[in-house]
Amino acid sequence: MLLIKSVLVLCSAVAVLAQRHAYAGADAVASAALFFGKDTTESLDPLKIFKDPINHATAASSVLAFSAELAGFKPSEKSAASLTDTLPEFMKKVTSFPGFILVSSSESAPVHLKDHTTAEEFENMIRNLLEVDHSGKIALKLAELLPLDLDYEEATRLKNWILNLVVLDKPKGSDKVSIQLVYVPLSIAFDKEPKTCSGPTPTPEAYIPEQTTKILLSKLDVDPSFLAAHAESLVDRLPIVDVERTIALLTSPARNGPEPEDLLFLWGSQQKVFSF
Repeated sequence: MLLIKSVLVLCSAVAVLAQRHAYAGADAVASAALFFGKDTTESLDPLKIFKDPINHATAASSVLAFSAELAGFKPSEKSAASLTDTLPEFMKKVTSFPGFILVSSSESAPVHLKDHTTAEEFENMIRNLLEVDHSGKIALKLAELLPLDLDYEEATRLKNWILNLVVLDKPKGSDKVSIQLVYVPLSIAFDKEPKTCSGPTPTPEAYIPEQTTKILLSKLDVDPSFLAAHAESLVDRLPIVDVERTIALLTSPARNGPEPEDLLFLWGSQQKVFSF
């Protein structure tokens, strides 16, 4: 048992180191979240949320939301540039939560992107590289995160991006809940510059320049035994946030997410202290 625990701790540390390396030099983060399967949560009783596996989609979403709050990672209300400092801490808290078992942490082989790679080509590349369930929908969401709609001021200072995706999965007919953390480092370039003479300023055209990138993916399983055994402690220490609201909290507004003001109340409610 001690050996297994030591190996899991080592895997978690390796995953965090890989993440931090990927984030080095990033100027901005575009974030989103997805849920697959069926949310079978049938109780509003916080204790039952953690004790009964049928409710563990909500238990997992609550931990994700609170991990983000503890880390200060708030894509729904903060700028893309500010998220580079808090995303690594969010990942660390998620992967070190004892109720999540780190199953794997992998990095794809380097993939070459040609100059002016289109969003569709990028999506196809992701789909072909991912060997996970729902790879098509994950690839589509990552393509939707591409920051190809920036204004000129953003275009000149936000060139190196992290596309961050949190995937929560609870297959139909099963109480098993899993989490995937997917992130892709990507550089963005721009074709046009503003005119120095009088006249209208052209809109910069963002595109994906030639580069080599990779996909980093960590997979975690929710440990129902841990959640049930520590249900009372968990209820005392963190608020319940359902799947839908957690997805909204982890989604950047500019990337087709909700407006920040619609979600501010979620971060300020039910302040409790929970150390992962």
